[in-house]
Amino acid sequence: MMMHSAGCIYRIFCFLIFVVVGSESFNLQSSAKSSLDSLLQEYAFKALAWPRTKTGTAYEGSVPSNLTGIKISALMLRRDSLKWRGYGYYHEFRIPTGVTEEPYVTRIVLVYQNLGNWSSFYYPLPGNYIYLTPVLGILAYDAMDMCTKNKLQLKIHVSENPIDIRFSNVQPEPEGSLLKCVYFNSDNSIEFGNVTNGNICSTRKQGHFVIVAEVPVAPSPAPSADGNHNQLSSEVLTISLGFLGFAFLGVLFVVAQKYILLETSPILDDSAAMIVPLLGAANVQTEVPMPEEDRSSSENDYAIRPLPENDYVPQINPKL
Repeated sequence: MMMHSAGCIYRIFCFLIFVVVGSESFNLQSSAKSSLDSLLQEYAFKALAWPRTKTGTAYEGSVPSNLTGIKISALMLRRDSLKWRGYGYYHEFRIPTGVTEEPYVTRIVLVYQNLGNWSSFYYPLPGNYIYLTPVLGILAYDAMDMCTKNKLQLKIHVSENPIDIRFSNVQPEPEGSLLKCVYFNSDNSIEFGNVTNGNICSTRKQGHFVIVAEVPVAPSPAPSADGNHNQLSSEVLTISLGFLGFAFLGVLFVVAQKYILLETSPILDDSAAMIVPLLGAANVQTEVPMPEEDRSSSENDYAIRPLPENDYVPQINPKL
C-alpha cells in the first residue's frame, strides 16, 4: 500500500511537471511560428513593388540572411477572379475555382512559403515520422494598405474542388514505411491524409503541409513471468528489510531504557524489602519481616531504654 501510494504521488508529480513544461513549450512554439509567418509576410509584401504590382503575377521575395534556405513569394489576385476562374498552379499549389475569403476583401495576396532546411525546426514531428519533403505553406492576406506590418491572416474557404499540392523532389521512403500527408493546424495539432500518385496532397484549408514517411516501430518485448516474479520479490524484500530495520531499532530502544533504569535504581539484597505499588490497596498494611540484625538491635535498644516516670512504682518499706 505504501509503495502504491508513493508510485501514485510520483506519477502525479511527473504529470504536473509535464503539464507545466508542455504548456510552456507549446506557447514558445506557437509564438515562434506566428513570428515567422509575420516576418515572411512582411518580406513577401516588399517584393510586390506597389503600385506597379500586376494582379495574377507571382513575385519572388528574399528573406533575411539568418533565414537562408527559406523561399517566399507573393501573388495578388482580385476576389472575383479568384472565385470564378481560380488560378492554376502557384508554385506547388493548384488554386481551383470557388475559393472565397473571410472577411470580405476586394483584393487578396497569397504568400507562398518553402521552409527548406528550417522545416523540422519550426514544425517538429513525432519520433516515428521522417520528412520526405520540405514544409510548404500558403497564407492569405488583405492586399489593401501594403505598408502595414503584422497583417491579420484571412480565412479561405474552398467550395468545389480542393487545393492540390504537388510536391517536387520527394525523397525515397524507407523500406516498409508508409507515406502520409501532414497538415499543421494553428493550435500545433497535426492532421494526416493520404498521398496520391506518390507526391500529391489535397486540402481545403490554408496553412503548412509536408509529406512524411511513417517508419514502423519495433514492438518492445513483453515482460516475462520471471521478470514479474523478480520484480515482485525485490519489492517484498525491500518492504521486509524496512520492517526488520524498524523492529531492530525498537529492540535497541527497549534494551537501552532497561539498562538505564537498572543503573539508576538502588539494588536491595532482600526481595521482601522492595516497594510494591499500591494499586487500590492504600488502606491495607503489610507487615514486612525485619532482618535479624535489625531485630536484635531493636530489642537491645528496648532493653536499655529507661522507663518513663509514669511507669515507676515506688517500693513500700514494710518496716515503716
